[in-house]
Amino acid sequence: MLTLAFALLLCGAVAAASSISGALKLNADDVAFTTSPSFVSFNFDWWPNGTPAWTNSSVLIVNLTNPLLVYLTSQLSPGHLRIGGTDEDRIVFDIGDSHQSCVDPFCLRMSRWKELINFTQVTGTKLAFGINAMYGRKNRSSHFDPSNAEALMKYTAQEKLPVAAFEFGNELNHGIDPQVYGEDFATMRKMINEIWPDESNRPQLVGPDIGTDSSYFEDFLPVAGPYLNATTYHIYAVGRGTDADLPAHMASLKYLQRQTDEALSMLAIVKKTAPNSELWLGEGAAASHSGLAGATNTFLSGFWYMNALGTTATHGHTALCRQALVGGNYELLNKTTFMPNPDYYTALLYRRLMGQKMLEVTVSSNINDSFAAYAACANQGSPGEIVVAFLNLNTTESIEISLTGIASGPREEFHLTTGEEGNYRSQEMLLNGNLLQIKDGKLPNLSGMNVTGDTPLVAQPMSYGFALYKSAAANACM
Repeated sequence: MLTLAFALLLCGAVAAASSISGALKLNADDVAFTTSPSFVSFNFDWWPNGTPAWTNSSVLIVNLTNPLLVYLTSQLSPGHLRIGGTDEDRIVFDIGDSHQSCVDPFCLRMSRWKELINFTQVTGTKLAFGINAMYGRKNRSSHFDPSNAEALMKYTAQEKLPVAAFEFGNELNHGIDPQVYGEDFATMRKMINEIWPDESNRPQLVGPDIGTDSSYFEDFLPVAGPYLNATTYHIYAVGRGTDADLPAHMASLKYLQRQTDEALSMLAIVKKTAPNSELWLGEGAAASHSGLAGATNTFLSGFWYMNALGTTATHGHTALCRQALVGGNYELLNKTTFMPNPDYYTALLYRRLMGQKMLEVTVSSNINDSFAAYAACANQGSPGEIVVAFLNLNTTESIEISLTGIASGPREEFHLTTGEEGNYRSQEMLLNGNLLQIKDGKLPNLSGMNVTGDTPLVAQPMSYGFALYKSAAANACM
């Protein structure tokens, strides 16, 4: 059930905020993990029209030439654009001997294939494309028929069309025996290597894109691990879009903590069974079942998203593929207008500010039930600069933060708050008190607020944001 404080906030009744003090201890001498320039990634899905949350957003029909879509996607470059989802394993490619079985709405024609690849080239994103792993498969113990995938790959290579990675199958842990699935990945690896003999332009192989099914991974990875460039998994950490209590859970660090727990569990499995593979969160949002309109597409979703970005980047992940760029009730961009939802700005600020070198942060025990923080070397700053990403889920109290482990000095702050006071399910968001909105097809000013070093960092109730410490002199970032 909703807490009384949170229920009042949803109704717009806001108590006057008091303030409590907390502390962050930063290890500025060592890098906890180095992630990838493509870490902030995102998805397209195959859902055909007929599902209201996905109207006109299938990868087969979304308008890839819309100037706003192209522009806003390019701002997230060089992230991966993953194309996958449930219907991935129904898609037939209209190439080779597949013409009779290539039937709409599950037919990818080569004209559209070229349009998709052109979209990634124009936007500077990296295509991670899902291959139908059920093609020709008779039962869970039989192997797939690679002929359709091979025809697509040969056409792609002959046309010199760049693909960063091929994914193979989507959430098939209940449909294929892990040993058989692993052997099919060996077949995929052999095909890719033969079709692209030059390693410099060879697509990666990633998968299996299943949920956090540890027993399946432990059987699958010893077989498939040697052939994988990245091990991928899916998680919708907070709950289902059909859950009436979802909004309250999205505002609870207790529920957000599941993201950290599963990230650490997956990291341990991959280190043990596929140590040469990267680790991607291949599909994720706050809630499954297409999310919940009025929650997963609002300011409220940013608490999950900031926490997910920070925890996966710190704990061994090189990509977080957000479900979805367009489509569902958790989309970054509105499927009709392509205008940003709040999480788009969160993704953009994270990509611009947070670098690849992640640092360890410890939150003092008096606030760690409602406050979380992550730190990285600054993305494009001077040597030694660091950025702290923070979220305050306290509904009534601001938190004054003291930071130890770095030199004090001036900083730049980026405070993200709801665009409608007291309404945390708003689709409007403020940056340092200024409404974020597209004007004349261009992004608003996303600069921070300059603050002197003797002023404490204050995170308002129910807010998140970033602080760029310009004089940190962090040894790990030199």
